Amino acid sequence: MTQKKQISFFLLLYAALRIFSYFFSPETPLYAANQINTIISALILLTTIYLLWKKDERGWYIIALEILLGGAGGYLAVGKLSLRTSLLICSIVIYFLLAIKDKRIKMILSQTNSYPIILLSSLICWGMFSALRGYFAGHAVSLTISDTIPYLFFLYYFPLRELAQSEKFKQIASNALIATIIGNFLLIIVTFINFSSGHFVLQDTYYHWYRDVALGKITELPFHFYRLVLNEHLLLIPALLWLLSIVISNPLRRGEKSLAHQTMDRDSSSLAPASSLGMTIKLTSALAMTLLAILSINLTRIYLVALVVGLLCLFNRANWKRWLTISIFSFLFFIFSFTAIHFAASRGQSLGWEIFGLRLQSIASPQIEDSSLSRLLLLPKILEKIKAHPLLGEGLGATVTVYSPVFKQEITTPHFDWGYLEIIAEMGIIGLAIWLLVIGYWLLITIKNSHSTFQISSLTAILVINITSPALFHVLGIIWLTYLLASALNLSKSSLKSV
Repeated sequence: MTQKKQISFFLLLYAALRIFSYFFSPETPLYAANQINTIISALILLTTIYLLWKKDERGWYIIALEILLGGAGGYLAVGKLSLRTSLLICSIVIYFLLAIKDKRIKMILSQTNSYPIILLSSLICWGMFSALRGYFAGHAVSLTISDTIPYLFFLYYFPLRELAQSEKFKQIASNALIATIIGNFLLIIVTFINFSSGHFVLQDTYYHWYRDVALGKITELPFHFYRLVLNEHLLLIPALLWLLSIVISNPLRRGEKSLAHQTMDRDSSSLAPASSLGMTIKLTSALAMTLLAILSINLTRIYLVALVVGLLCLFNRANWKRWLTISIFSFLFFIFSFTAIHFAASRGQSLGWEIFGLRLQSIASPQIEDSSLSRLLLLPKILEKIKAHPLLGEGLGATVTVYSPVFKQEITTPHFDWGYLEIIAEMGIIGLAIWLLVIGYWLLITIKNSHSTFQISSLTAILVINITSPALFHVLGIIWLTYLLASALNLSKSSLKSV
């Protein structure tokens, strides 16, 4: 299958998955799980189990496609357990059973991998300990489990390092990523147009599907403008920085090789998706502009801050002119995209700059906007929890009760809206220290790698986003960090011996 056909096929899968989940929904707060959804999910799970047990790499292809095309993972479920979690548990169990059977377990746990194994094992074990603390503290079991499961995704580090050697796997993952970017843009645009035109309304069936199945958020603003957010947008900025880093570093001229060949020439072991893509600068630039257009509808403040910081990390004296040109163009295109979309939505009545200005101003004056004010009101409550259990935390699944300016009453929520403070509140200072050790080790390995600009930029963006969003300990954040760690170690195997 050619690259174009494969991307088109993945795009159809992306759309089919969402259409299917709309008509045959998994379990949500409003509806019971549709049996057809459960049956299809079970068939996918059984097929994957069979392929993995037969040592057929296509089983890992299914898992990669579910992660890349499945967004936040809410579209398919086997009963009460999401397909993503079911695939994780079964695949990791099979992976280690086969490793023991084939007597490869010593190689997997060899000295070469000792440092990341120790650090990741410590983080996973402390997560389990914090889960037990949460359970015995009386936290809701469902919340405790949902907070614990993401840490298990670090276990994908082991198969990912091996799969990184497969060109077929990298090609499929790369093409699926392109399809996901295009598909997400189409989903956001179609949703926006239908709400802005009045075909969809808040609290209708589509609205609840978007919130409870697609795991998104819709906020109505003046002049028929709707701010649309999806959980997978946590990786919007890292993906955008990857694309911009390619454009900045690879000014493809006539007669030069494609980006794929250039990247493979630099490092054949790289996990960077570009290493298996025949991408041109035009395609890369188009994908970057697509993500900027999504960002102009998402309008999450911390994402904008993360983008600026990430771009600064991409700075290189050798090509500072190109870096400056691309950075300025990105900023101007974002403004143009936001203005054009708002102007169209308002039927020519407003450019929307007052909304954009309000969201930026609320960083300094949070009381002028409900979402910022809510985050400010949460702060003293969270600090009280930290003071009560500073060292060990009060356990995963914690909630905080605070007055909501949106609902005009006190609410209890598991969403702290302060990423690092949530880590301390639930896992204590020890938990945060282990997180910092993992990140510090990754930085040490990455800095030793001569092609580390994008890696550092990507991680920095996630660290910034985690200030007000659960980017680090969200499933997608952990998967991304696992990819970065495996990539850094594959690119700099020799550095491990000197650490």
